Parts: sequence; structure tokens; C-alpha cells
Amino acid sequence: MRRLRYSKLNNILSSRLLKFCIVGASGTIVNMGVLFLLSEYVRIQYFLSSLVAIELSILSNFYLNLLWTWGDRVGETSTWEKLFRYHMGVAGTAFLCNYLILLALTEWFGMYYLISNIIGIAVGTISNFLINDRWTFRQSVLSEDS
Repeated sequence: MRRLRYSKLNNILSSRLLKFCIVGASGTIVNMGVLFLLSEYVRIQYFLSSLVAIELSILSNFYLNLLWTWGDRVGETSTWEKLFRYHMGVAGTAFLCNYLILLALTEWFGMYYLISNIIGIAVGTISNFLINDRWTFRQSVLSEDS
């Protein structure tokens, strides 16, 4: 039993978590790129452009995670329900961690907004993975028994 748990954990850490981090890196590029473009070229205040950047990176990450990271988990829920769950899950990580840390570090500590944004993204990564693995893309009961 202990060996089975270790094997299962090792499999998650070696492939699913790695895929999640690669998807997350692409989402970070989307987030940072949109935040920079909207803030610097369109001249939208960073605290507003960050909301657009976060949402676009959430959508990008959702579809990549759906197709690649958790593509082996068909599950019993529709793509729309998974998208809803994904949004609810990242609401606690992306919006609370990323956005609030961005605002706090930039406004209260005078940190450059792009650095604050990266720190906010990093803080939410592990909790985001766990929420998605256990809730958004959870394996169906039928699949676990097989």
C-alpha cells in the first residue's frame, strides 16, 4: 500500500506537475505580456489591465490543462462545468493571491508592478495545482475503481 502511494505520488510529481508548471509558464507569459502591453502601450492603469491579463491567462491555462495536463481524465463533468470549477479554483489562487499581492507590493511597498505580479503568480502555483488535481479535473469514480 505504501509503495502504491509512493508510486502514484511519484507519477504525479514527475509528469502531471511538470506539465502543470509548463502550462503555468505559458500562462505567465500571457499574463505578463498582456499586463505590459495594456499598461505601457494602451495606457490602462496596471490594476485594471492586470484583471484582463489574469483572465486571459486563466482561459489559456484552462484549455492547455484540459487537453494536456489532465487530458487522461475524461471525468463525468462537461467542459463548461470544468471551466466553471477552474474559475472558482483559481479565484482563490489567481485573484486572491496574484491580484492582492500585486496591489499590496506595488502600492504599499513601491515595488515595480511586473515584479509584484511575478511574486503573486508564484505564491498561488502549488495551491492552484492541488485544487485542479483534486476538484476541477478530478478522476471519475468509475475510473478510480478500474
